[in-house]
Amino acid sequence: MNVAFVGAVMLAVLFGVAFFLLFNRLILRQKETRADVEWCRDFSIARYRPMERLFVEEDYDFLAEQPGFHPGIYRKLQAERRRVFRHYLRCLRRDFDRLSAGAKVVLVHAAEDRPDLATTLFKQRCLFNYAMAVVQVRLVLQTMGIGRVDVQRLVSPLEAMRSQLRQAQPVAI
Repeated sequence: MNVAFVGAVMLAVLFGVAFFLLFNRLILRQKETRADVEWCRDFSIARYRPMERLFVEEDYDFLAEQPGFHPGIYRKLQAERRRVFRHYLRCLRRDFDRLSAGAKVVLVHAAEDRPDLATTLFKQRCLFNYAMAVVQVRLVLQTMGIGRVDVQRLVSPLEAMRSQLRQAQPVAI
């Protein structure tokens, strides 16, 4: 058998597999879109309220006043709370992306053009990405004992995205 022929067959098989995977992904995404719009309507920001309390100084002050306290307990508690906080950040990113996808579906299926909503969504994405980067840096600095983590700047764009989506006309997909 010719090497060029074998290479061409392998290339054709590779393209076929790639096409199948891409087509499958597009089909799944279309099914998920319906669920995402419904999910967006029911989404509540309240699940992220506990994030705001993870690094409250009063908790650490209370711990320091307890008998048997030593700095290792403080460091262990902070490390555990940072781990929980990072989990919240992953969920927050995922939920923001889902809200954004839902808003895009609303934009695409809207009866009229909504450039104002598109602009607002873009601004909210930029604010969210910036706030996420700042929180990540502050989380690293907090590990070194420098500064505090401000969650509100991160939750605000998510709340704005949710409210924009609720104000948009309901869409039947």
